[in-house]
Amino acid sequence: SRSMSDGVEVRIDRPVTKVGSFVDDDTASVKYLEGVVKLGCRNGAIFSYLISLYVAMDDEEPLLKFLSTHVPTASIAAEATQKAMLAGNFGDEGVVTPLDMSYTLRTILSTGRHFRSAIKLYMGFGMRQQAVELALKVDPSLARDMAREATEDEERKRLWLMIAKNAAGTGSGKDVVSKVVSVLRDCGPDVLSIEDVLPFLPDFAQIDQIKDEICDALTSYSSRIEAYLKEMNECDQMCDMLREELGRLRTHKMQMKANARCSLTNKVVLSSGEPFYVFPSGYVLLESALKEEVVPALNEKQRNRVEEIEKSITDLRKRKNKESELEKLQSELDGLIAAECPLTGSMIVDSIDRGFPESLDVDEALAKASDWIDNSMVEMSSSSASKTDGQSYVGVTAATDVGSLKL
Repeated sequence: SRSMSDGVEVRIDRPVTKVGSFVDDDTASVKYLEGVVKLGCRNGAIFSYLISLYVAMDDEEPLLKFLSTHVPTASIAAEATQKAMLAGNFGDEGVVTPLDMSYTLRTILSTGRHFRSAIKLYMGFGMRQQAVELALKVDPSLARDMAREATEDEERKRLWLMIAKNAAGTGSGKDVVSKVVSVLRDCGPDVLSIEDVLPFLPDFAQIDQIKDEICDALTSYSSRIEAYLKEMNECDQMCDMLREELGRLRTHKMQMKANARCSLTNKVVLSSGEPFYVFPSGYVLLESALKEEVVPALNEKQRNRVEEIEKSITDLRKRKNKESELEKLQSELDGLIAAECPLTGSMIVDSIDRGFPESLDVDEALAKASDWIDNSMVEMSSSSASKTDGQSYVGVTAATDVGSLKL
């Protein structure tokens, strides 16, 4: 009330409104920092302080919502980590985020609550097993969902075994069997079978409680046995075909012109006075020319072995009654230098990046190549000798286990 100049007293009655203080609002700091983050703040200290405020709250929902936004999923984290390792950054987690996930996880676990948020962080780190272990204490259904998301078969089986063991440990009496059977049905027959969970069942469990699962396992075994038998029959048929092919190759015959020339030296092979090889591709190569062409392409171990074999062959030829050992060494040498035709096999493909000799006359080389091909090509035949167009041929018979014929 107040007095006017004319002596009239005026009284005004109105309620006093109490204005809320900013300091009295427990969530004011959280709201402020949330607004700062929404405006694009990427400061790690701000994120860490906001996490500490979330952890102190009784309601886990704001923390879980914040982590769902800023913690990468398990697949994204795994992909980013793989890219970082391929780039050579082995110490880098691969995911760039202002949130200190290690600090956040330690802070949450130290409180003994907000375990769903800890599970979210474990998944962000790619630690699915630890996430499932913690989820079994909080929400077993969440643990089963995470186990289904596992991509690797071994990891999926390990997680479901963990869930089955936990289910058996939390039950009692007949309830144990029903819980374990529930796990079997949830994971599917491709992950666990009845024999995997038998150690978790009590000794007094009746077979009637798990007879359906046992029948399914026996049916699965029967199907697998049939598949294995079918595969064995296919392998037997293939082996028979290979035996027939090897038997055919032992009596395989080829015909070569009497004036055939070495495809590398252009020398007449029959008058050269040294062994030569006839390849199924039709090329004929003298042994010395073949070694000169092939040995440089061998690795160091193979080159050393070729030298050892040649030395041993030279020594054995000076002795008598060593034909079996000599034949064995010669067969091994053939396998090293004549496993395939050097002019049509993988060696000629690997040499595509080699340059041509500087002294090579292209026209002359083409003319020689054409002449060599005409003179060295051989024809496949089942007879040992024949005549065609007046040209004389020499029959060649030898084993072709190493892809060539040697005379």
